[in-house]
Amino acid sequence: MFDSLDAVWTHAWARLLAGARSGGDPFHQGVLATASPDGPQARYAVLRAVDPAGGTVAFHTDRRSPKVLQLASDPRVAWCFFGHGEQVRLAGTVVLHHDDAGAEAAWAASRRSSRQNYAGLNAPGSLVGEPGEGGPPGLGAPPLDAAALDFARANFAVARLQVQSLDWLSLSAQGHVRARFDRTADGWQSAWVTP
Repeated sequence: MFDSLDAVWTHAWARLLAGARSGGDPFHQGVLATASPDGPQARYAVLRAVDPAGGTVAFHTDRRSPKVLQLASDPRVAWCFFGHGEQVRLAGTVVLHHDDAGAEAAWAASRRSSRQNYAGLNAPGSLVGEPGEGGPPGLGAPPLDAAALDFARANFAVARLQVQSLDWLSLSAQGHVRARFDRTADGWQSAWVTP
C-alpha cells in the first residue's frame, strides 16, 4: 500500500519500465486505442521504450498499417496495461518517427525476429485469398537479405506517446487504491481518486 502520490508515480513508471524490458512481464503489451472514422479501434501493442523523465512511451508499427493513417488524422491515443493486480492507463498524443535518428536507433536495436515483421509484401490488414498471404516471413524463414532488410526498414516506424495523463489503479482485497497524474504547463498535477 502506498501512502504518497510520489511513491505511486515512481512505482507506476517502474512497472512500465519492467514491461519494456521483459517480454514475460504483463506490462510488455497493452491495449492501444485510436480514433478512426468508423469509431474507436483497439489492439494490443508491445511497449518498446519508456522515458519517465520525459513522460513518454513508445511502440513500433508498420507505417503502412491503418493505425498509422488513424494517428496521422488524430494523434490522440489511450493505452491500457494490466498485471500484478494493477492497471495503468495512459492517454496522450503520438508523434510518428520513420526517417529520423530515433527510428534508425530503434531499428538498429531491434532483433531479427522483430525486423521480419516489417518485411511482408502486403500492408497489415490487406484482404488476401489465403491465410498468411503477403504477410511477414515466419521465424523459420532464412535471414532477410540486404534488399529485404531495406524494404522492411522502409516500412518501420516508431510511435512515441507524449503522456498527458497516467491513471494507476491497484486492486486488492484490503481495498482498491487509485491515483491520477495530469501533465500541466507547470509539470505534473497529482491526486488520489475514488477507485
